[in-house]
Amino acid sequence: MTKLRSGTTRFGERQFYINHQSDKAHNWERTTLQDRIEYVEFRLADIYGQLKGMTVPCEPAKSVEELLNDPIMEKGTSVDGSSIAGLSRVESSDLRLQPEPATAVELPYSDARTAAVMCFVREKMGQGKEEKYYPKDTRGRLHQVCENRLKDNMQLMVKTEPEFYALTPEGRPFDEGQYADIYPKSPTQSYLLGLSNALRFVGMDLRVIHHEVGSAQQEIEINYSDARHMADTLLLFKNLTRAVALEQGIDVTFMPKPFEGEAGNGLHCHLQLWEGGDNLFGSDDSGNLSETAKMFVAGLLEHAPAITAIANPTVNSYKRLVPHQEAPVYISWGDRNRTALIRIPLFRDKNDAAIEFRSPDPSTNPYLLFSALIAAGIDGIEKELEAPTPVSKDVFRMSDTEREKMGIGSLPSTLGSALGHLEEDEVITQAIGDEIAEEFIALKRNEWLNYVNRSVTDFEWQHYRDV
Repeated sequence: MTKLRSGTTRFGERQFYINHQSDKAHNWERTTLQDRIEYVEFRLADIYGQLKGMTVPCEPAKSVEELLNDPIMEKGTSVDGSSIAGLSRVESSDLRLQPEPATAVELPYSDARTAAVMCFVREKMGQGKEEKYYPKDTRGRLHQVCENRLKDNMQLMVKTEPEFYALTPEGRPFDEGQYADIYPKSPTQSYLLGLSNALRFVGMDLRVIHHEVGSAQQEIEINYSDARHMADTLLLFKNLTRAVALEQGIDVTFMPKPFEGEAGNGLHCHLQLWEGGDNLFGSDDSGNLSETAKMFVAGLLEHAPAITAIANPTVNSYKRLVPHQEAPVYISWGDRNRTALIRIPLFRDKNDAAIEFRSPDPSTNPYLLFSALIAAGIDGIEKELEAPTPVSKDVFRMSDTEREKMGIGSLPSTLGSALGHLEEDEVITQAIGDEIAEEFIALKRNEWLNYVNRSVTDFEWQHYRDV
């Protein structure tokens, strides 16, 4: 059995201590070797959803709240957009990172106290000119979609279930534990709890932490928040997951299908559409979805092939989307049916009503994913699309004839096929923005063709060596 590093939990040469101050609220106190925040990391996402950042010295601050008064939090910093995937060409690469102060957190690692803040990408404008969303900023695009497609005071609330594998330095599963195993069968539990402390320190609302079905596979469920906040949270989650693992002497992967014969890593998304204090997916008929929810479901099903290119944007993603592997293959929905693309979890109170969209994996860019889900669902509502009959059977065990009679189609089986569907779906391409869509499709099609035409796999070597 692989062992974790022993000793006090540390990040570099700094220790941090987290104390629960209240049973009703998470009030955290931290003691460090430094008593001032000295740096701020201005963060952004590239077109793939990878977190990037520029670190800038700041006026020493006792807390994040004090840091917000620093002029640098209004000024931001410059960035070479041509060096960030999908952001700009070299001939127009001078861009600026504009911090969104509400996203600022202190990082529970680094030798010097450091804060991080998510940023919008802006073109450098003359003084007094109106600043607009930069067309290739995927984070800004999600904010635009929320402002333009969610009328009045609507919010898409999202709960997520990110999965990942804990690995040895050699890249093997860290343990042989299975679903819900605990220590000592799951020796990574101490890592998970240390990670959870770090996640809670930066304000994440965690629902449950557990070992998943794969060997050394883990899941930490993140409670509902606004889609814009959840997208930021997912990037921070992946960052901290890797940072804490590094200090524990282990590695992690969010790769959709890292091991043949093991479960893939998913990113199930539970969706609720709220208006004011009302969950629009609930109905007065206890335990049933509203008509609004069913139309939202119909929109998701209608645009599912195109969404797949965004929800599952890697060649490896499609090794996960196969029958009997805890992942959807067919475009269907049903109550409590884990073989369907959309599952309706059991609920009694109308405000607990939700839709679980099960195809996404952690390689997705969450800003693009949530933009696409909003656009598809709202399209279903605006067009009053009718959801097909929900499926109660195991969709994988149905015959082709049964599925055909129920009008159940299949998700794209390759990245190349999914990109073709995305290219033809105006609702989804307009949602993520024409410039982002064009760049995303071009980059991903090149990735697909490199795999198909150039990559020689172990499968080919094993089967064709002696032809």
